[in-house]
Amino acid sequence: MRMAIRERLIQAVPEVSGRVYEPQAAGPKVEKPYLVVKQGVEAEESPWMGFRRIIEVWPYISRTTFQQVDALAEKVVAALDGQLLMTKAGEAFTCHYLGTVGADFVDEDWDAITRGLQFAVLALQPVEIPEMVANDPWLEALAKWTEGLLGVTWTVYRNFWPLGYKRPSVMWRLTRIGIENQTRAAFRVTKAVQGHVLGRTPNEELEGTARIVQELGAAVKIPLDLVTRRYLQVEAPAVDYRLDALATGQVTVMLSRLTTRPAEEVSLIWHVYSNGTWR
Repeated sequence: MRMAIRERLIQAVPEVSGRVYEPQAAGPKVEKPYLVVKQGVEAEESPWMGFRRIIEVWPYISRTTFQQVDALAEKVVAALDGQLLMTKAGEAFTCHYLGTVGADFVDEDWDAITRGLQFAVLALQPVEIPEMVANDPWLEALAKWTEGLLGVTWTVYRNFWPLGYKRPSVMWRLTRIGIENQTRAAFRVTKAVQGHVLGRTPNEELEGTARIVQELGAAVKIPLDLVTRRYLQVEAPAVDYRLDALATGQVTVMLSRLTTRPAEEVSLIWHVYSNGTWR
């Protein structure tokens, strides 16, 4: 993965003339400007995101002006943020720009000025999702509805970000299931769903998010099974543009349906927790 990032920076940032190093290979005698790539921690984020690895890129410039650091930093962000990269093993991944690492820095030892740029590499490996979640018919119905709404230029995922996820795309995942008695013979089943809308640009992301929420509100119902004329009620679609598209998801919506057979709409067991010892 680190090699794929290095090769991308060499191709997309000609100002450094191929000088992209790991920390131990850089130093005061290296011709400037150059880039230093550092690999940070790796952590399991969530079932839908898999593993996240932090990568830092530090552009080093001669001690002139930080405007030159700004210009080089912009090239680095443009080269990596949202770009689909491929490892030699054939694994695809995307870098997500997180921001700077602290303030501008004057490196006295290396006689340079620099600033750290932090990126997250997400979905580094396939994530195992329980079969009943991946095949949930309600989520599938919502995904199909979204595909029809946004068209073939958008990709719609179910429950998790896969390796090599594309932009623009939407990922829907179940967050909560509930069953309520309405009458002695009827039950109201509800499923809360979170939507992640990821665009190639901020404007595309905003436009896609707004369109989904507006059309969900106007639709009122979406088809679950047209043959049997079963529909899902759409309740309270909402959006929070401040939330992270990859990690949290900006769209929330509640789907509901009245039924006499709630077991057909939900699994008998979704999660099992144990605390203690068996005797």
